Amino acid sequence: MRARFLLDILLGPSHIETPVLTGKVDENGSYQVSLAENQHKHGTYTLIDVPDYQPVRFLESLESRNRFTSPLYQGYLIQLNRYNNFEDYFRSRFNAKGARNLKRQGKKLFKEIPARMVTYYGKTERGTLDMLFESLGEFLEKRFEQKEVSNYEIPLLPLYKKMFRKLLPEKKAVIFSLFDADDPIALGIGFVYGDTLYLFNIAYDVDYSQYGPGNQIMMEAVAWCFDKGITRVDMGRGDFLHKRKWVNTSYTYTQIDLYDPKNVGRRLGALLSWTLNTSRFYGIRFLKKLQVHQLAKKWFIWKYRTKQFLSNKNDHYTKNISES
Repeated sequence: MRARFLLDILLGPSHIETPVLTGKVDENGSYQVSLAENQHKHGTYTLIDVPDYQPVRFLESLESRNRFTSPLYQGYLIQLNRYNNFEDYFRSRFNAKGARNLKRQGKKLFKEIPARMVTYYGKTERGTLDMLFESLGEFLEKRFEQKEVSNYEIPLLPLYKKMFRKLLPEKKAVIFSLFDADDPIALGIGFVYGDTLYLFNIAYDVDYSQYGPGNQIMMEAVAWCFDKGITRVDMGRGDFLHKRKWVNTSYTYTQIDLYDPKNVGRRLGALLSWTLNTSRFYGIRFLKKLQVHQLAKKWFIWKYRTKQFLSNKNDHYTKNISES
């Protein structure tokens, strides 16, 4: 029986039909977890995707449970409370040449096209949201066709849009957008909770790559955080170069398994879960040091090309059949 940290604090127990665990972040920033109503007090329960920087408190019957905490994968974030303002942060991340190049791209962008930044935070028209998510899907498809790999987030966009319909009016979500006149050319979407912006996706039209639109969205997002008093930008999992430029620390997503210490079977089950997760986490880290992930990247490209070839071949065959 599982609960996901971010969905739980944003949507509450309503995001699943029969909630098992309920959680909320208190005024001190601790994630307080308790057992939902009418749930068996002697079961085994699991919290997943809990950042290790997040304090967790277990209440009532969960407090007496034993637990195993295992690592899942690496996450990356920007701690903004180390800086007085955006310029202070910006100078800490980029040398003089790098800062000039980014600002030059921005000046070129606003000089050569009718560009404008729009931040959606609060009530947003349904048609506007539909248009933004349609553009986001197009950006992702075009970009990953260029990279010749599949993207797992594209099938999730309808779910994200549904969440944003609920969370934008509550100011628990934000969309940073860059337009060329009336057409979106870059988007950054994220969730807002407490003093944290969970900025989990930035995408742009690759035809505008010379302007560095992704970097322009990042600059806008971080500056917005300083204006709103947000002290942390969580960029989630995935070790990518564009994140490395901006983040200043990393953390570990964890899984917490709670079990009844008197039940040997449940203890062994929780121990097995911890063993598998820990082995996988450190195994992947070791393989990365051996540059095995570069081979994996080539395999994903080969898989994508093979899938496209077979799809095109099937389309050609179907067309010939229909014409005969």
